[in-house]
Amino acid sequence: MASLVFLAGRALGRNRARTALVLLGLAVTGALLLDMTMLAHGLETSLGAVLGRIGFAIRVLPKGALPFAGEEEIRGADQLAAAIARQPGVTAAFPVVAANVYVAHGGARFPAFVLTVPRGGTGAYALLEGSDLPVAPRPADPPGMIINPNLARLDGVRVGDTLVLSAVPPRGLAPLAAPRAFRVVGIADFYVDLAAQRSISIATRDLRALQGRADGAASLILVRLSDPARSEPLTRWIEARDPRVDALSNAGFLARLATRLTYFNQFSLILGALSVAIAFLLITAIVTLSVGERLGEIAMLRAIGFTRARIAALIVLEGAALGVASLPGTFVLGLVIARYLDAILRQAPGLPVDLHFFVLTPAAAARTVALLAGTGAVAGVYPAAVASKTAVAATLHAEVLS
Repeated sequence: MASLVFLAGRALGRNRARTALVLLGLAVTGALLLDMTMLAHGLETSLGAVLGRIGFAIRVLPKGALPFAGEEEIRGADQLAAAIARQPGVTAAFPVVAANVYVAHGGARFPAFVLTVPRGGTGAYALLEGSDLPVAPRPADPPGMIINPNLARLDGVRVGDTLVLSAVPPRGLAPLAAPRAFRVVGIADFYVDLAAQRSISIATRDLRALQGRADGAASLILVRLSDPARSEPLTRWIEARDPRVDALSNAGFLARLATRLTYFNQFSLILGALSVAIAFLLITAIVTLSVGERLGEIAMLRAIGFTRARIAALIVLEGAALGVASLPGTFVLGLVIARYLDAILRQAPGLPVDLHFFVLTPAAAARTVALLAGTGAVAGVYPAAVASKTAVAATLHAEVLS
């Protein structure tokens, strides 16, 4: 085997300029392959990392819906959350209500997205400044609220400021909507927040009071377990108890999301296959050309004892070596292009800032390495067949005469 590696390396180093140009071409096609491999499951991987950071093992949603994808709500969510909280292994289960409201501050009025949490319980954000919502606020104090950095940056809101929230936009109707004043107690990084969205978090009962509803409905229920491995039995119990909801573990949630991202999978499959085909043709052409230039050398190797199988193995090894040698350029160029493309795609409206389209994972890297090396080896099959059929005597005679 060592002799084959030596001879393959010697053959590739014989014409360094040509080999360098081939490796550059393979790096370009390999970069496309890497990027398509990253794109195929990039959003799922990115969202999975976010879900792991949030720390909830189960999400209970209205039947057939995704969180905040429409106006669907879970009726009787408070009672369902209380029943879930009594199950073994459940450390927290609380309903989350989401709504659009209107904020008045310093003479300005603008829309904002409100996400409710229990008092003193984050679960939806990471605190950056100030304090969390008070567990037991004093009755004389205005209710507390958490804002995201966009409100602080775009509107100059600071910890300690008072904002007035209303459920309706027109000023003339504001008194009918019972606007309420809230005091900003903290600034936080909201998980899965939109890039330019103004986000607020207040207690669930405060939003229900603002909207004048007390029916116990919620957009979803978040469940935290002491042992996330027990999530599947609990999801089955929840769905059996209330057929109007879907209970999804993190894996189930990502699987549902994947059904809505088939476009990315198909797109990456087509372009990935195209890059593999180009790499195959490029390696086949250059190795076949190299074999044609070395027929005398190949005939001499046969004459000193190399079998047809060893000659074929040598040529296949040369093809695989070209694929492997292109990997450093593939990863450098692929990551640079992926970063640029990801920045473009993430400018799309309605995309959370924590999500990425192109994510390099060990699986994506391993697939790229295997495909390039395998393509190189397969591309060497045809020139290997040509080399193994070389007529020893006639080729050596022609070499001597030339």
